[in-house]
Amino acid sequence: MPDIAVEDASLPDSSTVQEEDLTHAFLGGPTDPSILRSFNSHVAATVCHGEERGPLKCHNHSSKILAWPWWSVDNNTRFKAIIEQSGLSQLAHCTYRFVNKLLISSFVERWQPETNTFHMTVGEMTLTLDDVGTILGLPIVSKSVSVPDMIDHHGVTLLVYGLGIIERVAHEEVSTSDLDPEEAMQCATRAYLLFLLGCTLFSDKSGGRVPVVYLGLLMDLGSIHTYAWGAAALAFLYRQLGHASRSGVKQMGGYMTLLEA
Repeated sequence: MPDIAVEDASLPDSSTVQEEDLTHAFLGGPTDPSILRSFNSHVAATVCHGEERGPLKCHNHSSKILAWPWWSVDNNTRFKAIIEQSGLSQLAHCTYRFVNKLLISSFVERWQPETNTFHMTVGEMTLTLDDVGTILGLPIVSKSVSVPDMIDHHGVTLLVYGLGIIERVAHEEVSTSDLDPEEAMQCATRAYLLFLLGCTLFSDKSGGRVPVVYLGLLMDLGSIHTYAWGAAALAFLYRQLGHASRSGVKQMGGYMTLLEA
């Protein structure tokens, strides 16, 4: 299985917007600064000054997912069954191999975090829950995907019980264990699903980490499909678009396939 590290933070670092950037109208921007309060720190304001930011670095992990084509292996029927039951298996198949970073960057320049919409010359448009359900086939109405902040001790505990590794190994981020076959299979499945979520729905700008807090939602393998993963993916992408719309940001996370499609 390709490596992907785990981290404690449940969400990526947010971009800081200075108070002085939120107070006045901007030439060529909205005349009422109370509507789009952060426009002065938006990349569109930089473009109005004649400065081009250039294309964003868009993180895409399709190569990591495709490095282990478990769906084409004959002797892992039990593993396949659990993955299929989770409702997340299609993420391994529908992820675009390449990202059109010019297209993504152009859309980000028109994204407004205050309204969560693209401001186009023909009007406003946005990604909706219906889009997520149609494109990804993920549930959008179900239990909330809610994860708390987590201290190191709780993260280690999750790794020990969720992935079946000893505490020393958990601290070293190495996954080896000596379990009975069924328990080992369940632990391997949780590890893969955590990896899959980190490569797709919750891909961040680190390029190789996934918050360990999501492992808490994978402990009961029979209930993974009952979560509204589609709604969580959309909310996460909205936040990533908001970060990327800041003038000083050079890269972007989030599920690129959902945005492009």
